[in-house]
Amino acid sequence: MQNSVEVVVSLGYAALVVMAWPVLAHKFSIGDYLFYLVSVAWLLANYAFYPDNAEYLNDNVLICIFCVFPFYFIGRLIDIEKEYSMLLVLSLICVLWNMYYYFVFAQTYRNIKEVAQEDNMYAAYQILPHVVFVLWSALEKVRIWKIAAVLGGVLFLLSCGTRGPLVCLGFFGAVYFFFFMKFKGAMYVRTVIVIVGVVLAFNLREIVLYLAEMFTGLHLSTRILEKFIMGEMGNDSYRSVLRDKLYDVLNDGHFFGIGAFGTRNYDIIYPHYLPLDFACTYGYFIGYVLLVLLFALIVYATVVAEKGREQVFLVYLFSISVVKLFLSNSFILEPYFYFLIGACVKVVMDSRQKKTMIECSHE
Repeated sequence: MQNSVEVVVSLGYAALVVMAWPVLAHKFSIGDYLFYLVSVAWLLANYAFYPDNAEYLNDNVLICIFCVFPFYFIGRLIDIEKEYSMLLVLSLICVLWNMYYYFVFAQTYRNIKEVAQEDNMYAAYQILPHVVFVLWSALEKVRIWKIAAVLGGVLFLLSCGTRGPLVCLGFFGAVYFFFFMKFKGAMYVRTVIVIVGVVLAFNLREIVLYLAEMFTGLHLSTRILEKFIMGEMGNDSYRSVLRDKLYDVLNDGHFFGIGAFGTRNYDIIYPHYLPLDFACTYGYFIGYVLLVLLFALIVYATVVAEKGREQVFLVYLFSISVVKLFLSNSFILEPYFYFLIGACVKVVMDSRQKKTMIECSHE
């Protein structure tokens, strides 16, 4: 059943791409097509070089080729200044809908115990980009309704019972707070946020206990709240043991790694750590070289990006993709990872084009 759904989703994505291609084709360079084709060719080559991974490749190859890798092209196209308002509206709708579904609809019309047993980690990471985007808007231009939406989104993430999305959200909030809050009156906003944070910190245990009681009444997960109360927020949930197991595998004669989805042969879905994910996929040498090049691209793009939303957008994508990949998922299955790469390439190419135009105008 799952494979059938993935085929339908993949075909749907492919159909949309084919219909849009006559308009989009001229917007990309040969390098863009090469990046996509090399990614696809490398993934398919895993069937030959890592035959033990064939079962897991079969499960994911269509999703990667038609749903994940194409996000690179979205990153190459998007103009955040033009699409910002539309994305904000979309994010607000998604946040409010999820809150309604879990806090209202599921309480009344569905067996809430069934809802609680579903993969709410998946739901949390699905809504994460929208909560972060609303937070961005709230920090950029403070409004009561934005703050309310952010608080609702945070409550929803807490109710999903997973820590990773909260770390991603906190990372973006901290970076924006310290480096991008430069509007008129920003000092007063910072002061209010700090005061509220201090007040919450002194009353944190009481707040957590209240939320735990409320979530229990709504039959929602209290896992994160229980970890806080028990002092287990730093517990890595056995992940360090799994990472050590993968390091042992790599050190046992796998110089070129174990291939795409190779960790699943050792009953590990993914390493929960981006550098190790690259090492497992490509081997230590190639993996770490690619990782260094990736971070060099991100840093360079952030430096040359236009001040303001373009820079923040890269930080936003970094928060919901790279930061996430240090905690969960594999980069091969992370659409926003390829979205970030495409966005960075766009920024670099736009910067070079503007520089060339300026040089030509001075001649």
